[in-house]
Amino acid sequence: MYECDVWDFPGAFSGRRFHRDWLARQEFYNQVLSRHRLIWGESLRGLEHVRTPDDLYRCHSHNKGALVWGEKSPLYSVRLVQLSRRYPQASFILIWRDPVEIYRSIRVAGKKSDFFGRPGMLHRLIYHQEKMIREAAELERLGARVLQVNYDELVDATNDVCRNVCKFLQVDFDPRMLALEQADFSAIYNAPQHEFLKRGVIARQSPAQDVVEPACAIKLGRFRNRWERMAGRALGAKSIASQSAEPAVTELAYHKAAGAMLHVTDGFKRFFFEFLPLPWLRTYRGFKNWILARDNPGRRTSLLAQFRQHTVTIIFSFLLFGLAALVDYATGPQISCGPVYLIPCAALALVVGRGWGTIGALLCASSVTFFRGEFWHNPHALLSLTLIWNMAMRFIFFEIFVLLLDRIRRDLARENAKQNGSSFEL
Repeated sequence: MYECDVWDFPGAFSGRRFHRDWLARQEFYNQVLSRHRLIWGESLRGLEHVRTPDDLYRCHSHNKGALVWGEKSPLYSVRLVQLSRRYPQASFILIWRDPVEIYRSIRVAGKKSDFFGRPGMLHRLIYHQEKMIREAAELERLGARVLQVNYDELVDATNDVCRNVCKFLQVDFDPRMLALEQADFSAIYNAPQHEFLKRGVIARQSPAQDVVEPACAIKLGRFRNRWERMAGRALGAKSIASQSAEPAVTELAYHKAAGAMLHVTDGFKRFFFEFLPLPWLRTYRGFKNWILARDNPGRRTSLLAQFRQHTVTIIFSFLLFGLAALVDYATGPQISCGPVYLIPCAALALVVGRGWGTIGALLCASSVTFFRGEFWHNPHALLSLTLIWNMAMRFIFFEIFVLLLDRIRRDLARENAKQNGSSFEL
């Protein structure tokens, strides 16, 4: 199966979730059932007998007439030992790739994908690679069947690598394995980063420009030296500038700690997908997609370009901010001017855009806090936790208001563009 990710879950809670509606939640999480053509629509009819992930694997393999079953997922790089203990007779195929190329692919995909565009992807890459090397060594120590595959060889000598994989899995080699134009891509996500793969050609993807900063490439070169020493094998065919330098202890500790924290955070998100009520999750996802939708064909404009285009609106909004703050300061906390702050926020969000609206929301939260909130009563509490917390809560309130109006602005702009037959800018 292609990235089912059913076992990418905090191990301490795995047992309990299979007594619940885990199959419906798995479909909601990553559309695994519909991608693999096991269901049509939202009905789970025909899968009543699927109680465990093993049942799901067998169901899919039966539909394919397969001799062996398994799953491919990069997220399992940190769960190799866990999977080995759950499936003692399993065979593992580990693909190793130059970390600079991995990060380049992440950066390219991140331009069009929110998932790959998340902050901290470099930390995640380093954490996963460190964990994978250690767990791969543990697999071999436990006596598991492991086949090591080099990504460069897989692309450049596909025939030889596929024959070795077939020999390892004890299945017959079929030349159709090398013909991607006949492959079934239905299980792969419909995402921009997979368009190159779906051409049906085995080839390297060369980005139009190098999206990895030189300093970052040098950093990953140091980590590659460390990982090749730990793994005892090359992670890429290309030579690197330094053959001996490895990351300093502080650099290694920083990235591993940040990656571990992000990994735990991702685990909590996965936990919520499994145990929160599904109506809540559906509402949250629908609202999030509506707010952050990338359905506009126009190009984004910078804050400076927006200022040049909407100078009058921005200056007028800031003057209104100042007037509201002045009135707030003069009247004191006895008279509330809170709703007045929404007017300049609305003007920026509806006329200019989300960026300037967020700046306005920050100014509003600061003004309310300092001119009529906690700071008014206690001027010495400039850096108190209470003041910072309340200002953050007010900022969230104003920012939600800005996001809603910005989404309305984009909907209106899209409708106008359709009527006029033209594109528009964000």
